Amino acid sequence: MTEQRDIDRQREEVRRHLDELESRLNPKKVANRLIGKAQDSYNDDPTPWMAAAAGVAVLVVGGIALAIFRR
Repeated sequence: MTEQRDIDRQREEVRRHLDELESRLNPKKVANRLIGKAQDSYNDDPTPWMAAAAGVAVLVVGGIALAIFRR
């Protein structure tokens, strides 16, 4: 009976490891964790996010202006 207990224990250990891997590598869960971290970062200090948004806006407007006036 000891062998069966060992097998059951090892099976449960493998199941826990697989559940942990699935939790760490599941794309939806990874995305949710990243979104949560970004939201926390924004709530702590929105200044860098605003600066980045302004930089992206300048690049987009500059690219459009370049495309229009280049002709």
